[in-house]
Amino acid sequence: MTSDGWTLRADSRGFTFRIADASLANNARAIFQRYLAAQVDANSDICGAELIFGELLGNVARHAPGSIDVRLRWNGPVAILEVADEGPGYSVDDLHLPGDYAESRRGLFLVSSFGRELAVRCEGGRTTTTVTLPVLRRSRGLHGSA
Repeated sequence: MTSDGWTLRADSRGFTFRIADASLANNARAIFQRYLAAQVDANSDICGAELIFGELLGNVARHAPGSIDVRLRWNGPVAILEVADEGPGYSVDDLHLPGDYAESRRGLFLVSSFGRELAVRCEGGRTTTTVTLPVLRRSRGLHGSA
C-alpha cells in the first residue's frame, strides 16, 4: 500500500512501514495492531506490542524528525521490531521510571518493560532501535496459513 509519502507492506513475511516524516504516521498504530492480531496466537500481548510500536514512533516524531523505517520480522515464532530514524541516537542503559510524573524516558521504560532485548545501534547517520515484542506467531499447521 502506498499513500501520500508513506509505504506499507504487511504479509506473512512481516510488516514494513516507511514514511518521510514520523508525524504523518497517524493510522500506523491501528494498522500494526490489526496485522499482529491476524498473525499471533491468543496468548500474545497485542496491546503491549501496540504500546511499544506507538512509543517508538512517538519518540521519533518528538526527537528525530525525518524519515522513519519500521520493520517487524519473524524469527520463527518471535516478533522482532526495528525502528530506524535519522536521529542522533540515545542510550537504553539504566532505564527506570522517572519520578515526579516526568515524561522524559518514560516511553523507553515502558518499551523495556513490555518488550525484551531492547537495543539501540547508531551507524551511518541512522539510529536503529530493536526490541522483541511480547507476542508469539500463530502456528501455521494449526490455524492455516498466517
